[in-house]
Amino acid sequence: MGDGQKTAQGRSPGLSGKRVLVTRAKEQASSTADALRERGAEPVLFPTIEIHPPDDPSSLVRALRRLPTGIYAWVVFTSINGVEMTWHALKAMGGDARAFGGCRLAAVGPATAKALQGHGMQADVVAREARGEGLAKALLEAATRWGPPRPTALLPRAAKAREVLPDMLREAGWEVDVVVAYENRPPPSEKTEQLLRELEDRRIDAVVFTSSSTVENLCDLLGPSAPQRLAGVRIASIGPLTTETARERGLRVDVTATQSTVRGLVQALEESW
Repeated sequence: MGDGQKTAQGRSPGLSGKRVLVTRAKEQASSTADALRERGAEPVLFPTIEIHPPDDPSSLVRALRRLPTGIYAWVVFTSINGVEMTWHALKAMGGDARAFGGCRLAAVGPATAKALQGHGMQADVVAREARGEGLAKALLEAATRWGPPRPTALLPRAAKAREVLPDMLREAGWEVDVVVAYENRPPPSEKTEQLLRELEDRRIDAVVFTSSSTVENLCDLLGPSAPQRLAGVRIASIGPLTTETARERGLRVDVTATQSTVRGLVQALEESW
């Protein structure tokens, strides 16, 4: 959509001509890129992490084999990546959605719940607050309502992740099996060098951060001078936790979305202009 094009409301999109850095993993970047294009922006895709199966998948495979026994009252997903990589592992074993028939499913937010729907599964609990604390509270409330006799949960997630969710559940008396479903790895060095050139040439107008991990990974890739390299770039965050992480890394956050979704983030960025 060019600068002269109009929306259905008769006005030019607020992000027309802006080049916006998208730091999500390749598997999730398309939805963010599409939302930006709808508002006239040019998304610059730079995944700060690449998603890979775990070097040792044995714990995940063992947990998935135990699913039909009813050992877990809940399977808890904290990201789209967790859903997709768990599903791939299940399919590789010859399984399908029926493996989850004896347990309830929980998702950290609408996007993760939608990923489950894509594989024919419906989340029983979707956290209103898309972070570990919010999901833990939602699960504890659900357990009070439904009263499973044995609060047990399987948590397939990244190799490195915050411990707040399993810790909160365990403090409430739950048994939680945390298994590695995938690993995050940095992109090749040549891609980082290309991004550095783009930043030096002032060819990036804004960056959108969709999670704390995207902040951490980009700052790690840019090195100690990350705040200086991003000083001339408008920074938009998907929510308070991501904003807090960015500020801890010395970044100036220009806008924090009030609705912690991709569309909420893009809308907040557009309104900030």
